Order: sequence, then C-alpha cells, then structure tokens
Amino acid sequence: MSDKISRSGRKESNRTYRGSTKVNSDFKWKTDITVVGALEIVTEPDLDIRATMELHKVIGYEQELEAYHKVWKKLKLKNEFIKAWDGIPPKTFCCGMVTEQDETIKQNTKLLNDGWVKSTNEKLLKEEGFKIDVFVWSWTNVSGKSETIIPMIRFHSLPENMSQQ
Repeated sequence: MSDKISRSGRKESNRTYRGSTKVNSDFKWKTDITVVGALEIVTEPDLDIRATMELHKVIGYEQELEAYHKVWKKLKLKNEFIKAWDGIPPKTFCCGMVTEQDETIKQNTKLLNDGWVKSTNEKLLKEEGFKIDVFVWSWTNVSGKSETIIPMIRFHSLPENMSQQ
C-alpha cells in the first residue's frame, strides 16, 4: 500500500479496506498540525493515570517534543494532572458500584480541557512556547471490544514557534 500526504501535510499510510486498529488510527491524534507529540495514558487492563506514560512522537518534531517533555517533567505536571483527574468523580453505573471507564475518560477529558489544561497553559506553558490538551484517542475494533478509548496528553507548538521551523 502506498503512503499519502494528509491535509496537515503529514505522511500517513492508506487506510482503505483495513480494520480499525491502534496502529492505523495513529493519525487521529496528529490531525492538528500544531501537535508535536503526546503522552499515552495506560488503559489496559484498566485505566492507570499513575503508570508510566508512553511518549509518542510526530516525525520531524523530535527536538521540540523533547524540550516540551523536559518542561513537563521539570514542572511536575504529571502530579498536577493526577490531582486534577482524581478531583473529578468517575462516571458509574449499577447504583454507583461500578466505574464506567470509557465514559469517565470522555467526561474527564472535557472537564480537564475546560479547567486544569486551560489554567496550566495560561499560567505556566504559554511562556515556554507550547501548550497541552487532553485528547481521546479512539478506534473501533473489528473483533473483541467494540471501541477502544485511550486518553492522551498532547503537546502543541504555539503558532509563533511553528513559523520558526
């Protein structure tokens, strides 16, 4: 299969006639052209926001991502993220006895972007030349669980930094 250039100018493989998987849905979290990389939050077998997050890179932006990730670690933003996430009650069913993981991820993503992310970007990250957001990376599986949902923290170059590349 041949590769094609997406609207954002990034190379992606042809997805025609293939089942939806993590690998071939990789383009989804990269559709915003300001994204230089992301941290994937562990969801298998269960959501674990305290686990080591997997760093995903956008080819060609490795240096920017490395610099932004250093700031993330220096400011201890993972700890802040965990506090913010834990501060939101999870979505539950069965009289509040069972947590609905996928619905909790969707709910928390919206609430974190409207609150913690917005505040963190304004107060801390804007002067560092980048911003973050929380993104729901999802795909539909051909077999097994019908939908897989993974939260990610994406790193974005600010427009003035993009023009300097």
